[in-house]
Amino acid sequence: GTTIDDALGEAFDKTAKLLDLGYPGGPNIEKFSKLGDKNFYKLPEPIINRAGCNLSFAGLKTAVLRESKNTNNNLQLRYNLAASFQNTVNKILLNKTKEAMKQFRDKTLLKGKISFVVAGGVAANQSIRENLSQVCKETNFIPLFPNLKFCGDNAAMIAWAGIKRYKKKLTNELDFV
Repeated sequence: GTTIDDALGEAFDKTAKLLDLGYPGGPNIEKFSKLGDKNFYKLPEPIINRAGCNLSFAGLKTAVLRESKNTNNNLQLRYNLAASFQNTVNKILLNKTKEAMKQFRDKTLLKGKISFVVAGGVAANQSIRENLSQVCKETNFIPLFPNLKFCGDNAAMIAWAGIKRYKKKLTNELDFV
């Protein structure tokens, strides 16, 4: 699957901006969310029940925008909105990851433990790590997360893709302009 609109990191950054938390948004949302009630706001879970593994975060961002206008700079409401956003993201990732793992098992017929790599900036988020680690435990996958210092700007994800391509002997000439 893929995101059909906005990347998850972008949703974190936008939410942080709406809550006046600065950039990059992910670490600040995570800190703020620890002080809030994750069930305070009922935020949408776009395409969560649609078949397949695609993700959508545009509607979630719009809902955060709408709710942020009603916080009136109330610090506890901002904490609650950050916590509700992060909780909603985790529910979406839980659902779609389980579906992706099921489809992978069905298509490959592999039964043993399989590695599940999570990389990119959002992979630094501890609640997402815990959530996806639990999914892996339930579905007999081995969660692999880069060291936190390698979770910025998708560097680890790009490196991993490069390694996979290189092992398949998929290289490109470097003579482009």
